[in-house]
Amino acid sequence: MENSILIIDTDNNFVAQANPLLQNMGIEVLIAQDGIDGLNQAREKAPGSILMDVALPYLSGLHVCKLLKNDERYNSIPIVFLSSKDDPDIVLNTQRVGGDAFLRKPITDDQLVRELIQILS
Repeated sequence: MENSILIIDTDNNFVAQANPLLQNMGIEVLIAQDGIDGLNQAREKAPGSILMDVALPYLSGLHVCKLLKNDERYNSIPIVFLSSKDDPDIVLNTQRVGGDAFLRKPITDDQLVRELIQILS
């Protein structure tokens, strides 16, 4: 599903912000609220990209990323990490597991659209 984004995040405010923005860009949005569901959806639906919080229930975003990046069927899916924590170690850890980009929350609509266009093009 080339023109789809899987959002894996427990932050309902962010999901409510991102979902209509992405849909208005013509992108199909898939949503998961925990790491296990996110990993399963990524494997079943092979989205064009993934927006994922670092801190997730059951499986962390870092673990989900590591599992996907170590599987050649899914390792080319761009993964953009999100976090509201201002910790340089988090950014470094997302890079270590193969994350393609990092966005700090909260993020404005304009920033989100601009970042996604840049990351996904």
